[in-house]
Amino acid sequence: TPSLVWWLRALGAQIGHGVWCESYWLPEADLVHLGDSSTVNRGCVVQTHLFQDRVMSLDEVTVNDGATLAANSVALPASAIGPGATVAPGSLVMRGDRVPPSTSWQGNPIEPWL
Repeated sequence: TPSLVWWLRALGAQIGHGVWCESYWLPEADLVHLGDSSTVNRGCVVQTHLFQDRVMSLDEVTVNDGATLAANSVALPASAIGPGATVAPGSLVMRGDRVPPSTSWQGNPIEPWL
C-alpha cells in the first residue's frame, strides 16, 4: 500500500522515489535508508539493532538505488546493499556486509550468486 511508505517516512525512514516496500519490519525506521527505485519485498526484515553480551547496539541499514532485498531476507545492522545489487529470497546479509553494486548474492550468510 502506498500509505505504508508515508507512514515509515513519518517515523523517520529515508525513502526515495519509486520505492517498492512490502515489509513493515523496520524496527528503528530512522536508521533505514531506501534509495530511489529500491525494493524491499514481503517478509523482509531490515534489522537495525542487535544484542551482544546483553548490550544493544544500533546502526544504519542502506538499500541503495535500484537494489533489491528479495522476499523473506534479512539485512542486519551496518549493512549496505549497493546500487543495482540483488539479494536472493531467504538470504541473510550479515552485520557490516557491503554488497557490491550490480551483483547478485544468496544464502545464509550471503555469498556470490553465480
